Amino acid sequence: MQLEQTLANIPADAAEAIVESNFSKPFLNALGFQDLEIIPQFPVTRGAVDHAARKNVENDIFLQTHKSPYLYMEVKGCTEDLSSELCSSHIKAALQLKRYLLDAKSKTVKWGILTNSRYVQLFRKHNKIVHPVTACLSLDGNLKDIVRDLRKKIESPEKALTVAVYNNKGGVGKTTTTLNLAAILSVLKKRVLIVDFDPNQSDLGDALDLAPLNGKLVSALKNKEVDAREIITPYSFEHPRLKHPLGFDVILADEELVSDLDEVKLKQQIKISALHRLLESVKSSYDYILIDAPPNWRIFAQKALYAADVVLIPARHDNLHSLQNAGMAISRFLPEVRTERQRAGEYGPIPLPILMNNAFKVSEAQLQLMHQAIAEIIKNTRKNSDGLDLTPYFYPRLRRGHKDLRTNRIPYMAYISKADFLHVPAVFAFKTAREQYLKLAKEYFI
Repeated sequence: MQLEQTLANIPADAAEAIVESNFSKPFLNALGFQDLEIIPQFPVTRGAVDHAARKNVENDIFLQTHKSPYLYMEVKGCTEDLSSELCSSHIKAALQLKRYLLDAKSKTVKWGILTNSRYVQLFRKHNKIVHPVTACLSLDGNLKDIVRDLRKKIESPEKALTVAVYNNKGGVGKTTTTLNLAAILSVLKKRVLIVDFDPNQSDLGDALDLAPLNGKLVSALKNKEVDAREIITPYSFEHPRLKHPLGFDVILADEELVSDLDEVKLKQQIKISALHRLLESVKSSYDYILIDAPPNWRIFAQKALYAADVVLIPARHDNLHSLQNAGMAISRFLPEVRTERQRAGEYGPIPLPILMNNAFKVSEAQLQLMHQAIAEIIKNTRKNSDGLDLTPYFYPRLRRGHKDLRTNRIPYMAYISKADFLHVPAVFAFKTAREQYLKLAKEYFI
């Protein structure tokens, strides 16, 4: 009631200073932080975030020690439009908050809040990834429920980051990317679960010489009472120079998902949220969950993306359709899934920068053709998708005033195909592959 009264007393055109002085501390108090656990104008490398918060631990009083912040809150004036991620003021404010969260002095920070006292949005940080957990929530009328839900998320964080590896085009290295990311993350001593959610091909299980499931995954997707741990298969690799085996866990594809049932019946039997629900039960046991999604936009791909926090989209320098479909995934498919997730009170997956997987060595002439194709895709998407700019997804290093057209990529490596014959991820078998995927893991996640 005190917070509701505070909100009611803030003018509709209140400047940032008014919101900051009247709303910030009561809101953080409502989220469970006491006055000695809140620091205003918390300094980072470049600038200061409006508020930092962290629970006190015995004699470690956050207001006194300034050590190990847990949550940042960035505050804006009421006239700053934070009602939608498409608003320019929201885009600017979210980027500012993201910079603070990824600052060198923010290693312990797990959460970010953006608010203007009219709207609030919660962001989560998982190593290098910052992604929204909620939509832009209006504080008009349902304040009590919003505070309760935000507090629950902040106090009981999920451990794993769930990554769907997806492109509507086949042959771009989705399974290879999934396997080798899992392998390099396990080398880095991360707990990893991978999910083969492409029942028509089951390439992931084949690559590891593991037979598909027969009805167990179907049962787990249909029945809320089935524990996901019952269908997890451990995979390990004995490296000759290591004392302990390397490995990760796998949920294999299910043969029963390949049936003659039409999509309408499958949607009735297995809800779009089924995989998301199943993986939620084991998120606390892993650092990363990687989903190998099928190359289409049908029910299995939709379920895979619905379950994800972020989506990694492999494409090929020399394949126009893979580039076009990468753009389509960002501009059309992911927004569809986010709409479904937001009906359940969650935000849904965001795209990571597009990953170029090379099947062959790429010449300068091919690179020029790629850049021309990407320019056309960016232009058409901006025209047909309410001004959406795909440039940062194709060219993540490009900055204003600097023409850096490098893409995130895995160079050509013959060892990848060799590893398939050995039934091990290339990362475990070959030094060159290990170095390339280590670079990739650091680029995106670590």
